[in-house]
Amino acid sequence: MKLKPTRYLPVPPTFAHCALVVDDETSVRSVLRRYLERRGWAVLEASNADEALELVADGAELIDAVVVDLHMPGLSGSALCRRISALRPALATRIIMASGDALGAVEELAREAFHCRVLSKPFDLNEFVRVLDEVVAA
Repeated sequence: MKLKPTRYLPVPPTFAHCALVVDDETSVRSVLRRYLERRGWAVLEASNADEALELVADGAELIDAVVVDLHMPGLSGSALCRRISALRPALATRIIMASGDALGAVEELAREAFHCRVLSKPFDLNEFVRVLDEVVAA
């Protein structure tokens, strides 16, 4: 995805919140986007860390939460979380990591290093939205 050199991102004002979904799997991003949009969320998508960082830099004030796949080609999800936290400290506690790994080790790493929530893939979509709402409300 190539963004135009503008600070404007297309997030309609009718949405209550905006989530950035970062996952290298198109199908995962599509399912999450459709599910969130039906629940009143605007969704920005990124297939890798570079795209995500560009979106955070261009639309930092629009993004309420970030969902990051832990394992992606290139920059890892944990490295991306560190960079997002540095670019926009207010998002540091609004990051949700998603991983298919053994949840215990990943969850401990995420809590200690990033103070963020972790969901184990595959996850229940209703649980996903509940966690996302909690992260934004906190």
